[in-house]
Amino acid sequence: MSRFLEVLRSGRVLLMDGAMGTELQRAGIQPGECYEQWNLTHPEQVRGIHQAYADAGADVLLANTFQANPLALRRFRLGNQIEAIHEAGIRLASEAAKRKRFVVASIGPIGPPETAWQERETMQEVVQSLRRTEGDLSAILLETWSHQDFLAEADAALYQLAHTKDEIPVLLSLSFMRMPDGSYNDFRGRALHDFVRRSAQRRPAALGVNCGRDIGMDDAIEIVRRYRQFTDLPIFVRPNAGTPRREGDAWVYPQTPAMMAERLPELLEAGVSMVGGCCGTTPAHIAAFRPIVGAWNARQTPA
Repeated sequence: MSRFLEVLRSGRVLLMDGAMGTELQRAGIQPGECYEQWNLTHPEQVRGIHQAYADAGADVLLANTFQANPLALRRFRLGNQIEAIHEAGIRLASEAAKRKRFVVASIGPIGPPETAWQERETMQEVVQSLRRTEGDLSAILLETWSHQDFLAEADAALYQLAHTKDEIPVLLSLSFMRMPDGSYNDFRGRALHDFVRRSAQRRPAALGVNCGRDIGMDDAIEIVRRYRQFTDLPIFVRPNAGTPRREGDAWVYPQTPAMMAERLPELLEAGVSMVGGCCGTTPAHIAAFRPIVGAWNARQTPA
C-alpha cells in the first residue's frame, strides 16, 4: 500500500491546498490564456503558488493539470504538448512538496466528446501521460465531476490504473447544485443520492465534493453527512470561498479565511479524511485551516 493511502485511511485528516485558477488570475493570467500552459511559460509563478500553499501548511498539493487533456489543449493549438505540460506540472508541485507532502494530479471532465469511445480513449491517454512523469505523483484526482454521464471517464481512469504495477490511487470529486427546495442535484438534474451511489460503486480510493453552484460551507457540511448514508469510502471536501460576485473586472469571493475556518470543525465532525479549498480560496484560507486540522489530529491520536 502506498504511503498516501496509509495516511488517508489512518484517521488523520490531511489538509489539501486551495485554488489554483483564481491564484493564477491574481498572478496576471489573461482571459483566453491556457492556464496549464503556464507550467511551461511561467513556471516561477506556478511554483510560487505551490510554495505559498506549502508554507501555509498544506499536506497535499494539486498539480496545475486540470484541463491538460488533448481535446482542451487542441483549442489552444497545444495538443502536442500534453506530456510536456504534465511533466512540468508534476515537477513544479514536487519541487514545492520536497517529498514532505503529497502531490496529486488534477484531471477535469474531458467531454463533450463525439463518442463514448473517444471519451474513454482520451482519458486513457491523459492517465498514460501522467504515469510517465518523473515527479513524486501520489494520486490522481478526477475533479469537478458535475453529472453522471462523466462516469464513463472515471471508469476509464480506474481501469487504466487498476492494471498497472505502480499503485496510483484515484480520487473522485463530484459537484452539485443546490435546488430551491434545499435538495442537491447533479448538473443535469439527477438527485445527489443516485450520483453518489453510482460513483461509490466505482470504488475510488476516496470520494469528494468540490466547487458546485451556490454551494457554500453549510452545503458542504450537509453534503458530507449525506455521503455518509451511501458510502464507507474516505470523504474529502474542497469548498469554494462562497459564490462570487462581479466587481469591475474581477470576481470577488465573500468567504474570508476566518469565516471558513469557523465552520471547519463541523466539516471535521461530519467525517472527512481530507479538506482544502476550491475557487476563491487562497494560501491565507489554508493557513487559517492549519491549526484547526492540527488540533483535530492531535485529539484523534491515542495517548
